[in-house]
Amino acid sequence: MRLTHQREQILAFLRSKRAHFNAVEIYDAVREVIPNISLGTVYRNLGKLVEDGEIITVETENRSIYYDGYIIPHTHFVCKKCNEIYDFEDEPHSFKSVSDKGFDVDKHRTVLYGTCKNCKK
Repeated sequence: MRLTHQREQILAFLRSKRAHFNAVEIYDAVREVIPNISLGTVYRNLGKLVEDGEIITVETENRSIYYDGYIIPHTHFVCKKCNEIYDFEDEPHSFKSVSDKGFDVDKHRTVLYGTCKNCKK
């Protein structure tokens, strides 16, 4: 993949944060570095970065898409009330039963939906 300046800045922003951002939030952050970037350019580059496996997406219950630059396998928890997204590291043994049955896992995506501890209060 050829990394254009715009794509490089988007990727750098997402990789520098351990959080999840929607396209407009990414657009606002990258505009500080590239003032003339358009929202359309951000969307196109996000699509390419997802396609190339450089970033991942998380969808909330209201179908909003958030982008995550942390691509090490991990589980997401999305609160159905506040739409906050939490990361949980996978246990090292979580794929052992699958590999014991002769399957090779290249990647996975697990998203749990429920109510976070803050919204339960």
